[in-house]
Amino acid sequence: MLLRFLLITFFCLMTSMAAADSVDIGLSDNSFQIGYEHPINLDDYGSSMVNGRFLYDGDDETKIGSIGLDFVGKPGNVSGLDFGVGTKLYVGTTDPDTDFINLAVGLRSSYIFPQLQGLGIAGYFYYAPEVFSFQDSEGLLEGGVRLTYAVLPKATLYIGYQNISLDVENRSSSRTIDDSVRIGFVAHF
Repeated sequence: MLLRFLLITFFCLMTSMAAADSVDIGLSDNSFQIGYEHPINLDDYGSSMVNGRFLYDGDDETKIGSIGLDFVGKPGNVSGLDFGVGTKLYVGTTDPDTDFINLAVGLRSSYIFPQLQGLGIAGYFYYAPEVFSFQDSEGLLEGGVRLTYAVLPKATLYIGYQNISLDVENRSSSRTIDDSVRIGFVAHF
């Protein structure tokens, strides 16, 4: 039920494309991911960003929806460097009959090398402890890294690695529910 709510919210956000900041589409052999990010506030101190994502991984029949709020800025006015902190609500299901809801906090960063004409690197890390994990989940950990290249002012290509681990009730070890290398692009509006 909550996954449906997240999907409806995500697609409602996508209908306001005229005010959107970016859409992210990533693909691998067995999975795809689509994300949307919209600035809700921008001032001299940085920006507040709301984002949504849907991920499908066919290896384990994993479906994840997430919505988040990040606060992003330029620490030390370093040209090309962005750093952010935020929170993300995950709702999903994975085989065999494991449902999860997690509230995570995390960090994200990106750096565009000024001397390399659009080449950059980005990474993120989100963690949901047991106290913010519900249904069959006792914790969630997501991390990823990307190599990016701005081919146009409004389009960036990337190759990236992403891993999502889930601690499941009554299991002694965590379970990897997404472990993918994806290629994709981010379109800026």
